[in-house]
Amino acid sequence: MIKKTLTLIASLLSLSASAQTSVTLLSEQLDIDYQLVDSQPQQCPDAISKYHGISSCYQSKLHLTLPNTLTATNWDIYFSHLMPVVEVHSPAFTIEHINGDLHKISPKATFSGFNAKQTYTIDFVSGGSQITRSEFMPNFFVHSSGQPAQIIDSTRISIDPETGLELQPYLLPFTDREHQFRLSSDDRTTWADTQTIYQTQPQFKQPIDVRHRLIPTPKKQALLSDVKAGDLSNGVAVHVTGIDQAELQVALERLASLGVVQHPQGLALNVIVDSKANMEAEGYQLDISADEINIRSNDKTGAFYALQSISALLTKGDLSLPAMSIEDAPHYPFRGLHVDVARNFLSKAFILQTLEQMAAYKLNKLHLHLADDEGWRLAIDSLPELTEVGSRRCFETTPKNCLLPQLGSDIETSDKQYFSQQDYLEILAYAKARHIQVIPSLDMPGHSRAAIHAMEARYQHYLQQGDSQKANEYRLVEPQDTTHYYSIQHYTDNTLNVCIDNTYKFIDTVITDVQAMHQQAGMPLDIYHIGADETAGAWLESPACNQLKKRLGDQLAGLNTLNGYFIERVATMLQQKGIQVAGWNDGMGETRPDNMPAKVQTNSWSLLYSEGHIPTHEQANRGWQTVVSTPEVTYFDFPYQAHPEEPGNHWAARHISTQKIFEFMPDNLPAHAEIWRDTKEHAYQSDDSKTQLKQGNEFKGIQGHLWSEMIRTDERAQYMLYPRLLALAERAWHLPEWALAYDYQGKHYHEKSNYFSQDSQKRRDQQWLAFATTLSLKALPKLEQAGVLYRIPTVGSQREGNTLATSTSLPQLPIEYQDKQGKWHQSPPPLEIIQAVRATSHDGSRKGRSLKL
Repeated sequence: MIKKTLTLIASLLSLSASAQTSVTLLSEQLDIDYQLVDSQPQQCPDAISKYHGISSCYQSKLHLTLPNTLTATNWDIYFSHLMPVVEVHSPAFTIEHINGDLHKISPKATFSGFNAKQTYTIDFVSGGSQITRSEFMPNFFVHSSGQPAQIIDSTRISIDPETGLELQPYLLPFTDREHQFRLSSDDRTTWADTQTIYQTQPQFKQPIDVRHRLIPTPKKQALLSDVKAGDLSNGVAVHVTGIDQAELQVALERLASLGVVQHPQGLALNVIVDSKANMEAEGYQLDISADEINIRSNDKTGAFYALQSISALLTKGDLSLPAMSIEDAPHYPFRGLHVDVARNFLSKAFILQTLEQMAAYKLNKLHLHLADDEGWRLAIDSLPELTEVGSRRCFETTPKNCLLPQLGSDIETSDKQYFSQQDYLEILAYAKARHIQVIPSLDMPGHSRAAIHAMEARYQHYLQQGDSQKANEYRLVEPQDTTHYYSIQHYTDNTLNVCIDNTYKFIDTVITDVQAMHQQAGMPLDIYHIGADETAGAWLESPACNQLKKRLGDQLAGLNTLNGYFIERVATMLQQKGIQVAGWNDGMGETRPDNMPAKVQTNSWSLLYSEGHIPTHEQANRGWQTVVSTPEVTYFDFPYQAHPEEPGNHWAARHISTQKIFEFMPDNLPAHAEIWRDTKEHAYQSDDSKTQLKQGNEFKGIQGHLWSEMIRTDERAQYMLYPRLLALAERAWHLPEWALAYDYQGKHYHEKSNYFSQDSQKRRDQQWLAFATTLSLKALPKLEQAGVLYRIPTVGSQREGNTLATSTSLPQLPIEYQDKQGKWHQSPPPLEIIQAVRATSHDGSRKGRSLKL
């Protein structure tokens, strides 16, 4: 008996060792190549219909090659795939959708193992579309039962040492413009090659004097040509009246970083804050001469911004200022940036750096997205499981102590992937010193998988201790709810049950802790963003919801969904705590206005080419504070250009250039039908004749958005954010005279309606050239000094006789030329040997993405 037992143990140990050997061998030696075959197949499988909102598809292939023979088949390969795989053609393997974007490749029973150097191909079709390279996720991993999973090395990302950009060695080239770039047969999007870029971007034919220019553009400014310039080479002698100089310390430190230190013998810098001064909020008067600089404002923020304007006027290496007078105030009171640290975590250092740049360019709201399906990123003392479990990713076949990997993340996050309370207090203090309000968001009731999973871990923990009351206290699911749904990100378990009391106790506890942190930091929690979007299909079979409908039938009259009930209830809860509710407009639109508080913020992300101005106007007409969050111009997770190697998503826009943001007219949303196109470059119409804003209604402001599904590093976040952030600041602060004013009588806009005159467009283009030059010569060197990996623009080029004409969207950046031997030259070699072009940073330390001629 003992001998048989020892033999069995030895056999199990041998199998375990064999399994681990197989996992290690596959992780180290398996070569995986992903091939996008066809972005627009003629026919899609019926199976895509079960996924929310998907009607298109695309065809791909995975090629698997192992250099050595491996007969073991007791393993699976997992990979992130943004869109669900719905049909597989392979004699050897199956692909199964697990949850979210996670999929599993498994050997079939007929598969006898890998033959050395033989390539095995899996042909499959996915719902939706993926056409930018960054949408194809890295970090495939292999797992065998009872063994730790391991990343497959061939699917890891590497970094180009010259550009700092990510490389994807597992992804085969995208070269077929018909089948790897177009969304459909009628897609008119143009591939942004060198010639297209050259022919479509404005040319900088004459140098522009930018000594007196700054970003964002002031409301009024006058250059005093007969007055000597101010010399700051000896520093500034600061005299402050009306406030504590500490309120201005950050702005003075920025000046010092540019070489303008405080010195008793420096140029006099007089700052007067007078609350009775006849100025707009956050406005200022700035006068510069050879003898002194004078600043006047009626609040501390205006004085702070006046000092930031001095920094913005400076050109790196030149400590002189033009003699001039500026009268300035913001166009919008809400000038925001949304940063998602939930999908993929971004560091505290990145957030602090972002706040620094926001303050430099007069942005004043940081909307911090701290929780979503893929992670909970803020420590809540009352519920430590939220970060102990909800911030971690690891691989467990039945996950208990972490979340399954998603979005190409690593399978084990060893470093801390959340903000501790001390981290958050530091962020709040840093923002406050820069006159920026932090608006936290912990998305609910959809997008809540991290919270649900963390509270399930809490439930199991206390259940095992025999404390069923404590176990159930914060449980967010109803076990009897048999509803089957797919969220828009393909989760089946990401929505809080809005019909059970635990949900509201959980929210109350979380908000109480967050409010206490804000109070401790001296930044009261005045506004809280609940998210409240994308809950389609949930609760249909929930007994608790059926009971709620019976019990509160009359009170629920007029609601189309229970999400509206949830929002109204949470809004009331927040109001009782002295907090204003905010949310995305699709969710907020499900409420009844009479049941909402008097003060409501709505972020409108409705697409303009799908008549998005209608719900935006409707909610503004409710008297709600409406923040324009239009995806096709304010979502910075989309590509700068329509090119497969430009990172970003594509569902709302194929390209969002810095220039497009500059050209945005947020006061008049429907008017963009004259100048913009949809995702397939088709013209569209916006009929505002029946949905116009009420006379005098205006938007609260605009907000940029950095969603992080395809952003796994701080450096990628910087690339996507800059320099577009500065164009956002321009549009948030400055109302240009060329912008087409909104017509409260309502108009029908289309590509031939011609309300936006040719003269206005010409003035817009001239001002873009001035802005772009200022951005290039003044702002980019400061970003370089701050260590920001901004996007260096690609180079447009065109053969003109025996020479190559070149241009970039931002002028006076150095351009390099590659010969046919691969060597780069700073001056153009003979035309016949040039094969590629690229721009570099001003200091030459970094190269932009190159394009072949």
